[in-house]
Amino acid sequence: MQGKAAMKVPGGKLLKVWVEYDGATIIKAKFTGDFFVHPEDAVENAEEKLSGARKRDAEAILERGLSNARMYGVDVKSMAKVLGEAVK
Repeated sequence: MQGKAAMKVPGGKLLKVWVEYDGATIIKAKFTGDFFVHPEDAVENAEEKLSGARKRDAEAILERGLSNARMYGVDVKSMAKVLGEAVK
């Protein structure tokens, strides 16, 4: 199955996600939008860690994967929320 969702995060920035999933397991996720993360590959690394993960573990995986990243215009809670919307 595939899903996508978008939301305006606090501060008015746009956050989008596309996700492929199979039941309770995330196969692939891709975040895009009006935000910046440094180092630049932090979001890609977090997306890779989501592959094969259970949907219920997504927020914890994002928190671990982005714990050392500087995020501008987005936060982990918003990313987990939009991902949750995409896999309903």
